[in-house]
Amino acid sequence: MTQNSPHLKSLTSGDLVGLVSPAAPVKPEQVEEGLKTLTQLGFRYRLAEHAFSDFGLTSAPVEKRLADIYQFLTDPEVRAIWALRGGYGSIQLLQAMDYQLWRTHPRWFVGFSDLTAFQWALYRQTGLPSLSGFTLTSQLHSANPHLTAGMEILSGERREIKATDLAEPIRIVREGRETGALVGGTLSMIGSLCGTPFWLEEGDWIVFIEDINEPLYRIDRYFQQLKLCGFWKKVRGVILGRFFYEGHPLSVSPLLLPLLPQGIPVVEDFPYGHYKDSFPLPMGVRAVLDTAPFCLSWEL
Repeated sequence: MTQNSPHLKSLTSGDLVGLVSPAAPVKPEQVEEGLKTLTQLGFRYRLAEHAFSDFGLTSAPVEKRLADIYQFLTDPEVRAIWALRGGYGSIQLLQAMDYQLWRTHPRWFVGFSDLTAFQWALYRQTGLPSLSGFTLTSQLHSANPHLTAGMEILSGERREIKATDLAEPIRIVREGRETGALVGGTLSMIGSLCGTPFWLEEGDWIVFIEDINEPLYRIDRYFQQLKLCGFWKKVRGVILGRFFYEGHPLSVSPLLLPLLPQGIPVVEDFPYGHYKDSFPLPMGVRAVLDTAPFCLSWEL
């Protein structure tokens, strides 16, 4: 992580949000409800030139997707850059990204799933935090019980999550209290960064992870890969989100616990993942995870 991280300004009602498609293509009807919800929350939005483009596997060529991001970064009216969806393709942007532009014009970035790679690279190269969750194709809708809390993270009004803030129960697998940098996202995307310049090497981590449509043997393979990368020995706490395979929930803690340092706190079934009522989490902030009672708190 870069030292002297740029400061992020809070996002408030009335601000202008730039909407981009840094990965897979998206159709207007897929984000209709998300755009409506964003407007109901009081935000204005501007769609990037290639927001609804379709280049096959991705929305547009690398240079055009980056141009969309740069246009919003250098627009003083735009206060946050928000990905319409994940899918696939953000990893193609990492080497070509102008990270100095992000340092000079820091913005909130909101993304999820495939955008995990983007968010890790952004944090690794600039120290900028971001918000993992709330894609407009899925989690940003008025019926999400965690909608208000998620928006409070972006506004700076919320810097902790307690069990009473969650619409669904969590399970304390291992008790404890630890401090570290809060990092995470989709497990398969995290694994894809091992051995690259965008891998997080130094520090103590509180990790939140989830994934979808990965069978248990693949999840274990990712866990083992992260062990071989030396990642788990630097972890000081784990928040396991929801893992689904073909619509069915999976319990992955039995695979992970033998790989973790002894005595660190582990929480399972936190409502974060590939489903409509997901609770977004800040990526790249200094945090404290406590299990007695459950509380995740952080600094921005």
